[in-house]
Amino acid sequence: MPELWLKYGQTSVVVDIKYENLLAHIYPTPPADYLAEQQIEDELSNMDVTDNTIIVVLSVSQAVINLVDQIVQRAVLKNHACVAFASCANLLKTLRNSLRRQPYPVHEATDGSLSSLLAKYKNVLCISQAKYDPLFGYGGTPTLLLRQFFPKDMNEAFYARSNNLPNPRKKLSPLEIALRTIDDLNATSIEIVGSPKIFSMHHGTISESFKSATRSLDLGQKTGTEKCQTTLISPSEDLESHLNLCSSLNSLWNVIELVKEGGLAGLLSENNMGMGCEALEMYVQETLDIQKHLEGKQQYLDGLEHILFLEELAKNYDLGIVSTLPDYYLLKLGLVPFKSTKECYLKALSKFGRSQKILVISGADILSF
Repeated sequence: MPELWLKYGQTSVVVDIKYENLLAHIYPTPPADYLAEQQIEDELSNMDVTDNTIIVVLSVSQAVINLVDQIVQRAVLKNHACVAFASCANLLKTLRNSLRRQPYPVHEATDGSLSSLLAKYKNVLCISQAKYDPLFGYGGTPTLLLRQFFPKDMNEAFYARSNNLPNPRKKLSPLEIALRTIDDLNATSIEIVGSPKIFSMHHGTISESFKSATRSLDLGQKTGTEKCQTTLISPSEDLESHLNLCSSLNSLWNVIELVKEGGLAGLLSENNMGMGCEALEMYVQETLDIQKHLEGKQQYLDGLEHILFLEELAKNYDLGIVSTLPDYYLLKLGLVPFKSTKECYLKALSKFGRSQKILVISGADILSF
């Protein structure tokens, strides 16, 4: 029996699958070796953050936090006096904790205050984690800026979607709107691919570094993988993709194409920080009328696309989940709760037969098919 370990929050859980039932185990493989510490140092030397710079942190993945720490150390060694950090409210606590022993201020930025805050500094640098995004196709600085600070443009992007299905790796109208919105922003960005280990780093204008990062993401993708009736799915080792349901669901949307119609997709999603977005919380509390919201083209709510994906895909798939969230809420979202991967596995054998093949995918937050 092969012993497979999948990430589940801060721990890992074993998946006991008989050899004859395992179709394959798919996981991200970088197109080249991970960047060594010296390579990251060399990359930062080429970027050289100057004095009078504000750094907008758009993600709190482990790779981003580590990079921010290295940037601070370099700034201190060079005696830069005018360096600051900014982030949205949801990320602020994690960022402040990581910088609590450093001399530079950390500001809370909002859609109303961001422009005036950035105007106080000569240079603006954004740092984000590049991943797939089921609404935009790709995620990074342009899409995270929209989600966190540009509600009007985010609303336009949401209603420009072509359907109610996830579209990872597809460059459609929502992404065009995101790139158009940031065109006039006088800033550079660093896009990181991979976390906690880094596959690659990309620096330049926001548009340049984002497009370069998406190409790097795609280099590590799998092709020719056989579709399967049952798939077990886990995000990567980076904790950011496990903290809440909103972030974990992206792993499911990235790989749903590998599940045969009528099949079972089981997501490992600990979610000790709850739903993680306004739309999901309102939906399970029955304070969001999704049809009325869409028909009136009301303002986008964080995570609204997940409700559409869940409703649409539940028509053709059994969407299962292993999570600490209450079953009551999960069932309201159309998710079938399981207490363990073994229970999910046994459910598949019961439904599809004892000879059923199982596909296991880890690191699904940075994979797509």
